[in-house]
Amino acid sequence: MGRITKANQKRFATLHGGGHLANVSNGVTPLLEESGDYAPVTEERISQHLTGEGPALGVYPLWKKSGVWLVNWLAVDLDEGETSSVHADNLIRLLEAKGIQAWKETSKSKGYHVWVYLREPISASIGRNAMIGACRIVQVPTREVYPKQVSLEPNRIGNCLRLPYPDKRNKGRHEVFDPDGEGMLDVSKFIEQAWEKRTPVSLIRSLLPLYEATKPKLKQPSKDFSPKDGFKGTAKKIWEDLNTQDRSATMYAFASSLLWQGYSFDATVDWVRRLDQRLGKFSERNDQEAQIRNLVQKAADETT
Repeated sequence: MGRITKANQKRFATLHGGGHLANVSNGVTPLLEESGDYAPVTEERISQHLTGEGPALGVYPLWKKSGVWLVNWLAVDLDEGETSSVHADNLIRLLEAKGIQAWKETSKSKGYHVWVYLREPISASIGRNAMIGACRIVQVPTREVYPKQVSLEPNRIGNCLRLPYPDKRNKGRHEVFDPDGEGMLDVSKFIEQAWEKRTPVSLIRSLLPLYEATKPKLKQPSKDFSPKDGFKGTAKKIWEDLNTQDRSATMYAFASSLLWQGYSFDATVDWVRRLDQRLGKFSERNDQEAQIRNLVQKAADETT
């Protein structure tokens, strides 16, 4: 890899700004300061991702200013097998039709990342909803739309996405396709083009009608299943502390705990649905109800 100028290192760091960083050289481990606090995003650290002076990095996108959770970029992580490339191309074509430049990157595995870089920060909720709306229109899976959260509990950092162009990478992986030709962009050309073609926030907002038009009609929780004495055991711990990296396992454990406590099947479904609204595992999917009922049924089969 050729030398990356300081100016381009700074641009790359700005494009991928966020709240905190993860070392993704071997798995995913949040970077920590000597104090034990989560390490913030800095230009120096991200530059070292490019030069090899530091580890390969992932970025947790959410950061907060004046009480508002913001993001500097939006992305979709597609790892759906052979259809991933088609999904990425369809999404990019839709975004380009709306005047939004998107970038297709090969991920570490056989999947793809689609990135959109912003000229200025945007509310995390607006950015997420806009990308979900665009995905739905062209039937792209929405399970891995970034940001995956629109707000964070204290001492939580959310989910990170690996950055492109780590110095130590397999040939052809974590590189961005040239949108104007065949092959991949070298890192300097990518940075210069991505910087020049950042998307105005107004164009992201223009996608919001797509979100509303495609929003599934979700079954509303009933008002008849409020526990008189509150949850107990595992269900209580999960409800009060949503610190989880595996949402499916968390929802399953929650359902199992409620069933053990004597909640009926329908009451458990109702409360798991409410938990899903907080976790966002199935809440944006048209088959949310079927997924939740299947999960509760599996829990019921194990507890009977």
